[in-house]
Amino acid sequence: MKNNKNKNDCPLASLIHLLHFFAVVLGGETSRLPTEKVGIQTYYTRDPVSNEAWAPEADEMRGASRALAALRETTRRIQSILAVIPVRGPLLLSRDPTRYCHAIWGDPDTPNYHRCSLLNPGYQGESCLGAKIPDAHLRGYSVWPEHGLPQLIQPDGPGVQNTDFLLYVRVAHTSKCHKEPSVIAYAACCQLDSKDRPLAGTIVYCAQHLTSPSLSHSDIVMGTLHELLHTLGFSGELFKKWRDCSSELSARENCSTRKQVTRRDEWGQLLLSTPAVSHSLAKHLGVPGALLGAPLEEEGSLSSHWESRLFQGSVMTATFEGAQRSRLDPVTLAAFEDSGWYQVNYSTAEQLLWGQGSGVGFGLVSTCSNGSSDFFCTRSGLGCHYLHLDKGSCSSDPTLEGCRMYKPSASGGECWKVENGLLAGAENPHGEIYHPYSRCFLANLTSQVLSKDKGSQLSVTPTGRCYLHQCTHKGTYKVQVEGSPWIPCLPGTAIQIPGYYGLLYCPQGRLCLSNQGTSAITSPPRSFSTPNLLFQLSLGLTETPGYSLGKEQREELAEVVLQALVTRGGSSRCYFHSPAITSSLVFTVSMWKPPGCQGPSVATLYRTLTLTLQEKPLQVHYEEAIFTTEYSKLLTSSDHNLSVTDQLLLTGFCLLLLILVGALGTMAYQKRATRQVGPSTT
Repeated sequence: MKNNKNKNDCPLASLIHLLHFFAVVLGGETSRLPTEKVGIQTYYTRDPVSNEAWAPEADEMRGASRALAALRETTRRIQSILAVIPVRGPLLLSRDPTRYCHAIWGDPDTPNYHRCSLLNPGYQGESCLGAKIPDAHLRGYSVWPEHGLPQLIQPDGPGVQNTDFLLYVRVAHTSKCHKEPSVIAYAACCQLDSKDRPLAGTIVYCAQHLTSPSLSHSDIVMGTLHELLHTLGFSGELFKKWRDCSSELSARENCSTRKQVTRRDEWGQLLLSTPAVSHSLAKHLGVPGALLGAPLEEEGSLSSHWESRLFQGSVMTATFEGAQRSRLDPVTLAAFEDSGWYQVNYSTAEQLLWGQGSGVGFGLVSTCSNGSSDFFCTRSGLGCHYLHLDKGSCSSDPTLEGCRMYKPSASGGECWKVENGLLAGAENPHGEIYHPYSRCFLANLTSQVLSKDKGSQLSVTPTGRCYLHQCTHKGTYKVQVEGSPWIPCLPGTAIQIPGYYGLLYCPQGRLCLSNQGTSAITSPPRSFSTPNLLFQLSLGLTETPGYSLGKEQREELAEVVLQALVTRGGSSRCYFHSPAITSSLVFTVSMWKPPGCQGPSVATLYRTLTLTLQEKPLQVHYEEAIFTTEYSKLLTSSDHNLSVTDQLLLTGFCLLLLILVGALGTMAYQKRATRQVGPSTT
C-alpha cells in the first residue's frame, strides 16, 4: 500500500540506512537488537473487484483504513505482551510442494528420488485464507531431472527483515461474511516454523461491519486482538502442537511436544489442561493449588474459545460484546506461556471480574441457577450487567447453556453514554444521570410525592438505574443522583438519597477495585461507540501572576474556557464533554459528536480550532484575572497528521540526525584514507 508522507516529514528510514552504511564502513556491522519482542509485519492485500451489492471502492478503502489503524494499535500492544526467540536473518515462508509440483520422482534408486519432476502448469503462487503471499516472502522452487542438477524456476525472495510473524490482511465481503452476518472478522494460521511456532497468518475483516458506524475504533481493536491471538497460537488446531519448555526463553530451543494439552473431565467438559492455565484459573476463582484445567467452549471436535459460563469478558470467548466489556485476562496470557513459544509479560494483563473468587463450582450448569452466585440471575426484569456499565435484562444465549445473566440492553441502556440521557426539561422522577462516569445501580428511587394509598410503592422491586459514582478508597465510593449531594455508598448496603423515596443498593466487589487515589473514577469505557472518533483537546493556560484558583473556581473557569472554544469554533456545545482544569492549569475537554448533534464532523471542528488557536490564542476573563492559552495538543484514538509543534520537534530531530551523519561521514572518510581499499560491491 502506498505510503503518502507529509511534506514536512523527515526521511527517517533513509537516515537509518545511512547510519547503517557508516557503521559498516567504520568496521562495525549492525544487527537486530536482542529485544525479543515479537516482530509482526502487516501486509494488506486488496481483493479483486467484487460483484457484491456494496460499493467496493469507497467502502473497501474506508474499511481498510479502519482495519489498518486498529492493526497498528494491536500489534504495538502484542509487542508489549509477548516475546520470542527472534528469527535469524530475513523471514522466508515455505512453498507448498503439493501446489507447485505436479509429479515427483518415485524410484528410490534414482539420485533425485522424491523431488519434483514436473511442475503444476496451473500454479499461481501461495495464498493464506484467500490472501496472496508475495513471492518476495517465499522460498524459491526448482524442477529436478531424473539425474543431475535442478533447474531453478523461482529463486528465494529477499524475505522480511526483523520479523517473527507475517500477518496478511483482507477486507472483503466473503461467502462466510454473507452466510454468517454476525461475524466481524475471522482468521487462520498459515505456516509454522521447525518448532511449530506460527510464522504467518491472515485476518479477514467482513467489510459490511467496518463500514458501519455502530462499530467503534476500540471495538475493531479488540476484535483484531482476538483474531491475532488465534493466529499466534490460541487455536484448537494449534493446541496439539504446543511445546513443553523451560521457563527461560533462552532455553526454549530444546522443547518437546506437550503430551496432553486438552482433556475431558468426569462430566465430559473439554478442558485446556496445561500447568500455567490451571494455576491461573485457580488463582482467579480463589481455589488453592491448581485445577484440572480451564473449560473450553464446545465447538465440535476442536475448540478455540474459552467457555462463556466461566470467562465472560475474556477477549477469547466466542461472543464479542464490545471493547468496553472485554479484557485481555491473565488466564489467556497463561495459555501463551504454556504454548512454549512465547515469554509473557503478565503486568499487561487486565483484571477479569467475572467469577472472581467464586470457588471451584462456579459456572457449572448445575449451580448457575440455584442463586449461589450473584454473577448469574434467576429472575426476570431489568438489572445491571456485572460490570455496571450498562443496564441489563436477565437472559441466556446458546453459549450459556441455560444459565442466565444480566446481558446489556440492546440500546439506550449504556449508563456511560451522555446521549442516552433525557432531553432537557423532561421529567426525571428516578434522578438518573447518563455520563462517562455513571454506572448502573439497583434502585427503586423516586422523587414523586407518595400519598398514603401509594405507600406500597416503597416496596417496588429495584431495577437498574444510572447514577454518577466517584471512588473514595479502594473498593469504596460515593454516588450522586440528579439534584442530590454526593452520598457515601458502602458496598453491600442500601442507602437513602435526600429528596428521593426508596433505596439505592451499593454493589460489593464490582467498583473502584484498583489502587487509585480518592478523587479517582472507576475506569470509564475505552469506547464511546459514536460515529465519530473520540478526541481530547488539551490547552495550557497562563494566568495573572499571584492569582491562584481553588477547585470550585477551576470548575467555573473550565466552563468559561469551554464557552470561548465553542464561540471560536462557531459550533454547538454538543461536541464537547467533561471539561476540566488541573491544578497546573491544563484545560482538557473530550470531543465527540453524538447522534442528533448538528454540524461538521468532529475531525473538521478539531482542525478548525487548532488552526485558529495557533493563529490567535484564546484569552478569557475570569473574576479579576486574564487567562491565555499557550499551546495546543491533540490526543486521538486514530492516526492523524502531526501538529505543528510535533512537526517542529521532528524537524529538529532530523537536523540532529543529519549532523550526526555528517560527522560519521567525515570519520569514515578519514579512516578509509589510511587503509587499503579492496573491491567493493553495491
